[in-house]
Amino acid sequence: MRRRQLMFLAVVGALGWSVARALPPPGASKTLQGLAAARGLRWGTAVTNAQLQNPDLRRLVTSQSGLIVPESELKWDGVEAAPGRFDFSAPDRLLAFAREHGLAMRGHTLLWHEQLPAWVRALPAAELDKALATYIGTVVGHYRGQLPSWDVVNEPIADDGTGLRRTLWLERLGPDYIARALTLAHQADPKAALVINEYGLEGDDAKTARKRQAFLKLLRQLRDRGVPLDAVGLQAHLYANGSGPTTFRTLPAFLRELAALNLDIYVTELDVNDRELPAAIPERDRDVAAVYSAFLAAVLPEPRLRLITSWGLSDRTTWLNSFFPRADGLPQRPLPFDENSQAKPATAAIMAALSKP
Repeated sequence: MRRRQLMFLAVVGALGWSVARALPPPGASKTLQGLAAARGLRWGTAVTNAQLQNPDLRRLVTSQSGLIVPESELKWDGVEAAPGRFDFSAPDRLLAFAREHGLAMRGHTLLWHEQLPAWVRALPAAELDKALATYIGTVVGHYRGQLPSWDVVNEPIADDGTGLRRTLWLERLGPDYIARALTLAHQADPKAALVINEYGLEGDDAKTARKRQAFLKLLRQLRDRGVPLDAVGLQAHLYANGSGPTTFRTLPAFLRELAALNLDIYVTELDVNDRELPAAIPERDRDVAAVYSAFLAAVLPEPRLRLITSWGLSDRTTWLNSFFPRADGLPQRPLPFDENSQAKPATAAIMAALSKP
């Protein structure tokens, strides 16, 4: 027991009491958040207000998580559907839920090339820059001092690793749009940790290697210019088949490169796609659990890792059934708990990984 108390005090020292006091004492219960807290981490989950209407999902979130992330309620098309008409009612409800249950809430996401209102897409460059400044200043300012971190720029790197993604932001504002967004967010809330969030950085294939190099080039340029940036987010949308990252031998070295730039590391959208696996649930669950084990073995030893957020906790809420459905029509099983919020092999694999010294 004394060892656990000392570990908890170490968490307090590393994170600050204002943050650490919200974490359950390690060993209090074998939950994802309890086990993560023993390592000085938070375990989070993406949620929506609609999902939280389900009592089982509410209980799962409040029992297993130390942090929530709005899955969709803080994206531009919902917050400012018409110019200058800001509506924070939906994300405010999520923040009230988090406070009621002693959870933190992250901001996701300020600048993305998707889920933009039509009026934003139609703006010429000068007006687009003004809209960006107004949006970030208003949104981050609304939550100033209340959200510990923001995904400021989401998915800026081209899938093929050739450089920045060709979006309206790049085409109309030029490559400095990333530094501008980070600077605006810092001005609106100087204490919030600012994050660039990206996918496709976890695996061992050549495409991933190219994308990593493009990402590192961007980060080094921002560092050289003194642009405010505190962390990088690895989305970690993984695969239990040959269509995406399944092995992670080169990932620890990449994490060390990120840490060498004095950046924290967040895992922000973790799940495991099973769409190409056989239909039988035992085999699917086994392979999904194996991917979780391999990934966590690669990332958990990294000292700059600060949090892990799964993109949902229950298979009932996964986005994958809508965007990447299985050919056989069966629902995917990509998340830590099944559609009835019950533990499964993935649960055991994650808890075992978090429990290792």
